[in-house]
Amino acid sequence: MAGIEKEAWRTDIETNLYAGNEFMKMIGKNDNDYVDNRTVHLPQAGARPSVKKNRATLPATISQRTDTVLDYSMAWYTLDPWVLTSEEVQFISYDKRNDLIADQTKTLGDTIANQTLYAWANATANFATTGVAAAGALAPGATGNRKPLVAADLRKANQILDDQNLGVGERYLIVPASMYWLDMLAIPEFTKYLEFGKAVVPTGVIGNIYGMNVIMRSSVVVYTNGGVIKTIGDDGNPLATATTDCMGVQVIHSPYVRKAQSEIILHGDGTIREEYYGALMSAELFHGATKSRTDGKGVVSIYQST
Repeated sequence: MAGIEKEAWRTDIETNLYAGNEFMKMIGKNDNDYVDNRTVHLPQAGARPSVKKNRATLPATISQRTDTVLDYSMAWYTLDPWVLTSEEVQFISYDKRNDLIADQTKTLGDTIANQTLYAWANATANFATTGVAAAGALAPGATGNRKPLVAADLRKANQILDDQNLGVGERYLIVPASMYWLDMLAIPEFTKYLEFGKAVVPTGVIGNIYGMNVIMRSSVVVYTNGGVIKTIGDDGNPLATATTDCMGVQVIHSPYVRKAQSEIILHGDGTIREEYYGALMSAELFHGATKSRTDGKGVVSIYQST
């Protein structure tokens, strides 16, 4: 029985780790092949060659492209061990045991997703929202009015990516739930899509605007009033809140963000531990994420302003 439970738990974690955080599967390049111990070594191509029209001088100047390496570390995520007592094995339904596993898996997946969004965001947001300040969506602990996200802000984000010579495909807009309900649904271009378009619910994409796939999440990235990312804790949430905090959205061109993850390691063979009157089980994995470019190319961060 213990072996079956362990394998079932492994399957549940692998299958449901990013349930509700499907963007983790869709967005960003996978760097698992570049992992060396706990560090990802990501090659960075150097400058492009010069082009001459109607070259008049020969031989041409010979140069060599100088490549660099962008390194990022994988963090170690561990679940606190939980005990399944002999009493629970005998008298509690298997549904409750599944519920315990699901709760642990959801917690781990949310934590990694939170950390990933903060790693992908620009340290200082590109620009602030430009709507008319009013009572509306607020970050936890925040008070007062904020300027809502409006259509002009989204067009500006697209223009920034266009100016970076990035293709129109694979663009994603990740927006906090409260900004979705209060800001996005006030944008006519988006509501028209919802009326005539088709949401792809299984992938987490709930709409599209100006070629950007829209993903809603309970929280994304929280900034200070000046557009600086808040310091976060182990769970990927801000360590402290302030009344002046502002929520932000992320516009991401998928090939310009990265991620890497190890295999999930399970601990616990179902052996009864006398001091706990039951079996202990826990899990661990390594995960890391970063922007592809040190200059932040491919990511546009927009934060609320007052």
